[in-house]
Amino acid sequence: MKKSLLLLLPFVVLLMVSCEDEPIDDGLQTGGTSCEQAVLNTADAALNFLGVNADNYTQLCVAYRNALQAQVQACGDEDGSLQAAIEALGDCTDQNQQSSDLEGTWLLTAWLIDEAYDLNNDGTESFNLLDEMDCYNNETIVFNSDGTAVVTSTSYAEIDVSIEVGTTDSFDYIVNCIQETEVSNVAWTQNNNTVTISDGSSDLEWTLSGNQLSIFVPEGFFAISEDQTIVQNDDLTFVYTKQ
Repeated sequence: MKKSLLLLLPFVVLLMVSCEDEPIDDGLQTGGTSCEQAVLNTADAALNFLGVNADNYTQLCVAYRNALQAQVQACGDEDGSLQAAIEALGDCTDQNQQSSDLEGTWLLTAWLIDEAYDLNNDGTESFNLLDEMDCYNNETIVFNSDGTAVVTSTSYAEIDVSIEVGTTDSFDYIVNCIQETEVSNVAWTQNNNTVTISDGSSDLEWTLSGNQLSIFVPEGFFAISEDQTIVQNDDLTFVYTKQ
């Protein structure tokens, strides 16, 4: 198996939450970037880093590493996970960008979005919508050596949105997770870091970066009010992680 960045992004996409969950020393915020802003900067750098290629790898890697270091300074790093990510990035040379072997099981780990949402109404917004709902669990793609793969989906979400009482621009959400297992047989090909998955009627191009497989879906997030007066659409990036 090729060398891969095992600690690079799997947990970083789960960091995009309010700093209320971080143990913050007051001294860490004095005269520098606030914890909240540092987390937002890391989220932005992580999203950019998902789309790296040979031409921009070093530039985006350094930006991501700097954002992680700034977050450590602003928020602390009690469990050491941020420092582990920094060390996994190494010196940000191209030799660090080696993809995982595609064969095997890949698990859906993130729905990344540019604007954070609080779908579970707990007061904490997230850039990874999977953190906001108990849905899409154990969804996988299993790649076989013969160019075939099996895609398994376990559920889908229906999301209702309404204006929060007493406000004009704050929203409440109801997420209804419909349990429904669907198994699809597909074919795949790989050209460098581009993986094409075909179901016989359409071809979708995915991006392979380290042990992350991702695809950008325009307007992949959709929420609508019961009376259809509120409609929210946003682009999504689906991320699968090699198991």
